[in-house]
Amino acid sequence: MALIELTLPNELAEELAESFQQGPILDDRGMRFLTEKQVAKIHGLSVTIQANEHPPPHFHVRYAGEDASFSIADGERLPEVRGLEKWERNIFKWWKDNRCQLIRVWNQTRPRDCQVGPMDVPTECVETEGQLQEPSR
Repeated sequence: MALIELTLPNELAEELAESFQQGPILDDRGMRFLTEKQVAKIHGLSVTIQANEHPPPHFHVRYAGEDASFSIADGERLPEVRGLEKWERNIFKWWKDNRCQLIRVWNQTRPRDCQVGPMDVPTECVETEGQLQEPSR
């Protein structure tokens, strides 16, 4: 099965890139550590959802030569996936803020023959008058 890679909307990737630019989140209070070298690497960030994909529904983050996959349902790293460990809190916070958008992109990009179908849309993500509702931040 050939994988087709779809790039997420630019504003989603830019939001995560901005978080990375501010440095890795070190604790649950949002404390960060920033070095000039980390800031210089920010332009290599990529967040994608692939069309013909294996379960569970997930997104990929590529940065600084590392690639990791995270569940769209709960934002957790997929089992046995390594990479981007120091950025995990950034990615999780970004996921919390953008979960509805990720679900929408996932559901809109499923080909008919995809082994993983669309995701259920949580109540807080239901579209109202064409606007996707985001969960409270």
